[in-house]
Amino acid sequence: SYARYWEGITLVERACAVWMNGVSNLFAFVSADPKKQQEVNDFQHITARLMSLLVCHSMCEISRRDRSHFPHLDMTGVDPSSLEYLEKTTSKQHVVLQWLQRLVV
Repeated sequence: SYARYWEGITLVERACAVWMNGVSNLFAFVSADPKKQQEVNDFQHITARLMSLLVCHSMCEISRRDRSHFPHLDMTGVDPSSLEYLEKTTSKQHVVLQWLQRLVV
């Protein structure tokens, strides 16, 4: 039981590190063109918010606790109808991951 606990902690930490590395890489390769600065800022802000939400919902799924136990960034910039949809779905982390993938492509 003790070994399984530490294996679980290690896997969660590894997943968070991979996600953080992915976001860092996205941010490292955004345009440096001053004309696109607002577009870059918007992209970075929504990416950070969605990643925060992804971690929150992933932790909820693993722990079976509600979202109030896992704080996340506010959802400024996310369409309210999308957030309503998210509240109704059972696979919240998968929906947020899909949103991130669509944002990047």
